Amino acid sequence: MKKITLLIMILGITIGYSQSFPLDFSDPLDLMTGYEGCNVTLVDDSGNMVAQVVGGGQLYDTAQLELAENLDLSDDANNTITFMIKPMNGTTSGNHLLKFEGGIGGPSTVELPFTTSGTSWQSVTLDFGSGLGNYSKVVLFTDFANYETDTYWVDNFAGGTNVAPPPPLPTPSGPAPIPTADPATVVSMYGESYPNTYQYSFGTASDVDLDSGPDVNNALKINFAIAGFGAGYNETNVTTAQYVHFDYWTSDATTFGLYLISNSPVLEYVYRLPDQEAIVQNTWKSVTIPMSYFTDLGFNPTTWFQYKFDVLTATPGTVYFDNVYFTSAALDVADFESSIVKMYPNPGTNSLNFQLETPVKDVKIYNQLGQSVLVKKVESSAFSLDVTALPIGQYFVNLLSENTSITKIFIKK
Repeated sequence: MKKITLLIMILGITIGYSQSFPLDFSDPLDLMTGYEGCNVTLVDDSGNMVAQVVGGGQLYDTAQLELAENLDLSDDANNTITFMIKPMNGTTSGNHLLKFEGGIGGPSTVELPFTTSGTSWQSVTLDFGSGLGNYSKVVLFTDFANYETDTYWVDNFAGGTNVAPPPPLPTPSGPAPIPTADPATVVSMYGESYPNTYQYSFGTASDVDLDSGPDVNNALKINFAIAGFGAGYNETNVTTAQYVHFDYWTSDATTFGLYLISNSPVLEYVYRLPDQEAIVQNTWKSVTIPMSYFTDLGFNPTTWFQYKFDVLTATPGTVYFDNVYFTSAALDVADFESSIVKMYPNPGTNSLNFQLETPVKDVKIYNQLGQSVLVKKVESSAFSLDVTALPIGQYFVNLLSENTSITKIFIKK
């Protein structure tokens, strides 16, 4: 007999029981857990223990099991799942669904529908096809996507191959740096350093306390293999903001983007990594984006009302985010001399020189309004810029390399 794993994305829920395929309910650890009003127990069917699933009468009530060993469905010759099911009353439409989640090496979730009729034991065979990975959770939807309900007995899930689950991902050793921007200059989207008055959220994420002491310092944890996450606010005019900022930490993400969303009409504009700057792993990384980047794309800062972190398609990668905010303040330059970048003379008049540990791909200089005033491709770790034509004043120099993006302040005299 094979144990089947059914998976469903439930925001903020974790499963408490754990067992491996095949699943015949002879072991109490095989007991699945019900959600959305669904109730699951083990019952004796003439000397044979089976699972009894009593539907919750909700659209997506489920019985779920977190597996001790992942179920590998990547072998198309051995990924047909079989099991037995018995409707006790047979009074519903008989439309059901079996789903696997937590995918690695393939789609993050896979699912197939099946049907039942009458009240006898029925054998179900589901061929999950090619191009799949291995999965950590199994979810059974009885009476899928409708409010009907019945009592079902299920038994003998089989198929696939058990494999060891992957080791847990590394986690940040501590919270993100505390931001130093004047609160009077900030409109906060996420974080505890500034007031944050979001009205609602959407997608899937969790708050994780990264402070090892009694204090709380949360970060927003998003697994992009499952979904992105965002929040909505009262429509807000952020015209005075010069920058949008966030900190992130990841050990495995290869892509994600920050979307700013304006209202009337609803339009989205994205700053995507690694397209705009390289992703840095295993350390907290600050990203500060001139607002001109978004307004040049067409973003309307007078009707901002949502942000989100998301990917183009479900992609494995877990990222922690903190300190997401707009600010009208100039950038902090306290660590200018200790940076990996040497920029001189500063203040300067005609020529601005750079020395770095790694080559720079592109340089962009922005004025105090966040407008781009100089763009140059350099592909070098030592180079000079002619700044003679720049008016006297303060500028922001953004340096993009293969590994990071750094912004420095330059004073033109």
